Amino acid sequence: MKNSKLFAIVAAVICGAFITSCGDDFLIEEPFGSINEITLQQEAGVDALIIAAYSLLDGYAAGESPDGQQGEASGTNWVWGDVPSDDMYRGDQTGGWSQINDIERYEVRPDNQWLNGAWKIHFDGVARSNDALRVLALAGDKISADKARQFEAEARFLRGWYHFQLRLKFEMVPYITEDVDPVTVSNATEIWDEIEADLRWGIDNQMAEAPTDIARASRWTAKATLARVHLFQQEFAEAKVLLDDILNNGPFELMDHFYDNHNEEFQNNRESIFEIQYSVNDGAGVANSGLDHQTLFSRAIGFCCDYSAPSFDLFNAFKVDENGLPLFGEFQNDLLREDHNIEFTEEFTPTDQTLDPRVDWTIGRRGIPFLDWGPFTGSNWMLDQQGMGPFLNKKIQFFRRNEGTIKTQDWWWAGGLNGDNFNLIRLSHVILWRAEVAVEEGDLTTALTLVNRIRERASDDMVMGKISNTTFEAGFELDIDESQPAANYNLGLYESFPDQNYAREAVRHEMRLEFALEGMRFFDLVRWGVDAEVLSAYLANENGLRPWMTGAQYDAGKDDHWPVPQVQIDLQPDVLVQDPNH
Repeated sequence: MKNSKLFAIVAAVICGAFITSCGDDFLIEEPFGSINEITLQQEAGVDALIIAAYSLLDGYAAGESPDGQQGEASGTNWVWGDVPSDDMYRGDQTGGWSQINDIERYEVRPDNQWLNGAWKIHFDGVARSNDALRVLALAGDKISADKARQFEAEARFLRGWYHFQLRLKFEMVPYITEDVDPVTVSNATEIWDEIEADLRWGIDNQMAEAPTDIARASRWTAKATLARVHLFQQEFAEAKVLLDDILNNGPFELMDHFYDNHNEEFQNNRESIFEIQYSVNDGAGVANSGLDHQTLFSRAIGFCCDYSAPSFDLFNAFKVDENGLPLFGEFQNDLLREDHNIEFTEEFTPTDQTLDPRVDWTIGRRGIPFLDWGPFTGSNWMLDQQGMGPFLNKKIQFFRRNEGTIKTQDWWWAGGLNGDNFNLIRLSHVILWRAEVAVEEGDLTTALTLVNRIRERASDDMVMGKISNTTFEAGFELDIDESQPAANYNLGLYESFPDQNYAREAVRHEMRLEFALEGMRFFDLVRWGVDAEVLSAYLANENGLRPWMTGAQYDAGKDDHWPVPQVQIDLQPDVLVQDPNH
């Protein structure tokens, strides 16, 4: 379901409403071209309202300035789930987008504009979901019972989803339903139960398991989302039932290759459970593309702006021992910095350290093929390598062979905006969430089997093409052996989990590698209760590598969530209150 469909469907609803509602008495006709709750009280009208709610999954409201709300509420969560984690630098060049810099430095004040942008867009999604529910109730028997039940399930799922996105970021959030005056609802009570109820409703009321439109949420989507909500509350038994149901009865299978889940040629694949649907070159300008700066790319291939840059810490997390197993606490020793501060014309050879092969499907680095764009040649691909580090985000880039169809065309500063979907939930999430539950229940055998299932899929998925060039001056002749792996790779299976602590570390590390740069890392650190430990060590270990991070500190009592936007408190005095930790 591309977002552009919304406009066509809404237009059809408007026209249909006037064709079917024309009567003898012109005095009771609605003005031509208008649309209201009366004209929407039919199947097509409610469907259009639900599609409007889906359209905000990407965090961008069509018609707004591209320089406005394009990243604050991005459905990829790169700003809130990756930038404040140990996986990602905000990227760009020193001085760019200071609002993100405050997020990365854990110095967000209540007047931060990006904070308010996230609040507004997510609550816009809530409002659209509530509009659909309200009009659905008014439609009565104009809509069949089965269709009405499906509509309600989807609308309530979306309402739960948007509140969940808010609760990930803010501890104090009002829960807004269709039957209340939003300006009167306080944020002084916890909302987990309300989120669960909305997600559970569709599960209990025959929400479609295989919607006719592949992009709609299914009952499996609701189950997976609800399981994750339970994980955030350490409700492992409740999550286990849902995850087992998906694994044992769901229609999903792992794709053959790790990168298939980020390859535009395999969108909505057999592993996918829920995706943000992007599209380009469809007459809607950039409104339906991946319109946030996670999708903007290197100047070397004509795109802007090097946001969402992988960290040194993340790159080093892919180190493995002689058996192809992670180094866990040791990987931060002697951080590999690759070609940081080395110009592309200077000699450099990529490390021969043994690495998990997923590293070069996740991170772009000098001397390694970058999909089919050729070798990543170094500093000439970067806006500010000294500030942002030497790496680029590979998961968000499309293949050059698809440039004519997948890329937004003729948009002056961001030609790299693209239509490659973003996979929000897939089977590999479910597998590793279930492994996490097994660890917490002491079932180390199940945890081992599930983790090895993910690792086995990635074990031979290597980037091929050994590049012998050590410099990349203008006019260089590429020396590459396509028959050889691009680097020294090894990914082994665990023979055993000797104890629960080891198993817990193995599962959490596997999640980091499998889902790196996908907007989950910071939220996971917080829910595991290790955010202060991990992020304080991260800041200390990388001290001085990036000028804009000098002096940054993480406060676990405050920085695990963000303050309520001050403008929202000002709009609802004595209703919304500030998080006391801020």
